[in-house]
Amino acid sequence: MGIINIQDVKPKMVLGADLYAPNGRFLLPKGTKLTNKHVRVLSIWGVPEADIEGADREKTMGEAIAQLSPETLHACEARASELFSRANLGHEAVRELYQISLLRCAERNIHGAELCSGHINTDIPPELLQHCGPNGDEIPSAMELVRRHVNLASLPDIYYRVVEVISDPKSSAATISDVISKDVSLSAKLLKLVNSPFYGFPSKIDSINRAVALLGFNELATLAHGITVIRHFEDMPLDGLDMHSFWKHSVACGLIARALAGRRPGLSEERFFVAGLLHDIGRLVMLKEIPHLMGKAMLHAAENNLEMWRAERDILGYDHGMVAGFLMEEWLMPVDLRSMVSRHHSPVRAENTFETSFIHLADIMTIAMEMGCSGTCLVPPLQADVWDVLDLPQGLLITSVRQTDRQLEEIVSMFFSGQRDER
Repeated sequence: MGIINIQDVKPKMVLGADLYAPNGRFLLPKGTKLTNKHVRVLSIWGVPEADIEGADREKTMGEAIAQLSPETLHACEARASELFSRANLGHEAVRELYQISLLRCAERNIHGAELCSGHINTDIPPELLQHCGPNGDEIPSAMELVRRHVNLASLPDIYYRVVEVISDPKSSAATISDVISKDVSLSAKLLKLVNSPFYGFPSKIDSINRAVALLGFNELATLAHGITVIRHFEDMPLDGLDMHSFWKHSVACGLIARALAGRRPGLSEERFFVAGLLHDIGRLVMLKEIPHLMGKAMLHAAENNLEMWRAERDILGYDHGMVAGFLMEEWLMPVDLRSMVSRHHSPVRAENTFETSFIHLADIMTIAMEMGCSGTCLVPPLQADVWDVLDLPQGLLITSVRQTDRQLEEIVSMFFSGQRDER
């Protein structure tokens, strides 16, 4: 017997163990010989993997890879090897991501969507290099940096009205609907999101009142906050950063985090989406306020083969996660959401390690699948204990990636229709 990804399950295979849906519902007994109908049902129920008699996960994945032409396989292996050059490939989940990345590269080649080369662009943007001066620059603290940014660029009033409504125990669904409905742009984006594949409702949701009724008071307010923060940053010109690629990475991280967390009962999927969406906003503040120091951090990272957040700490004494945490505190965002963002590179240090670990894993998966780039283009190591803390089925990795593939471009274009995809 062996557990394999649901994408590899075929008719005539025999279940080696009872099969359950993600919500715990019993689906099929051990010994069932699968039919085409069974396979369709498993996909509909979102089953990530199945225990199949005589199967082996790595052998099954290897057979799929072996079908590639030698030229395609060579090109994709060269690219994946560089992409994962910093990753801990000894970990089972990271090996799985490597193989998924290899297959995705091959699919892009086969379908002509993107020819994979063996080189990942990790060059430092020349715009930032020109900012690099001699040593001795004054380094502001993370809090000073955030206050400087907040003083120069404040959030719109609608953001703080939503904060007031959430904080008032007398507020109702009608209250939040009324407040959000008065902001035409925010209402339009929320309704676009609610009517997108992100939710997949069978009929159109045409009012904020209806959206609140379906999603819930806190869930819609969380989405409203995330969208408002994006509006704050989306038109900010920054040297050395492809903003479309940055937001593509951010949206993908949010979608993957939501897909992973959605398999665990009782978790607010919207909160994980927004945490993923905002996980790198600290980097935007740093590039805006201290581009010369960020250029030095990038040089330090390149010269010493470091992850960018570690280079930031070496040069500045803090990283973009910490900056984001202080920024979200200034903006009165919930403590647990702040922790998920500020500690996403070191979840074991977060008070809510379990929730923060979803963002850590989602960020790694987004980089591994090359879904945009926020400044880190090589897959970082999966931190010790994160996989054990989350206790997720390995098959959920490819299921979450496929789900994100189906949703990503529409969600990105919905949020950032005016930006050009250069990646």
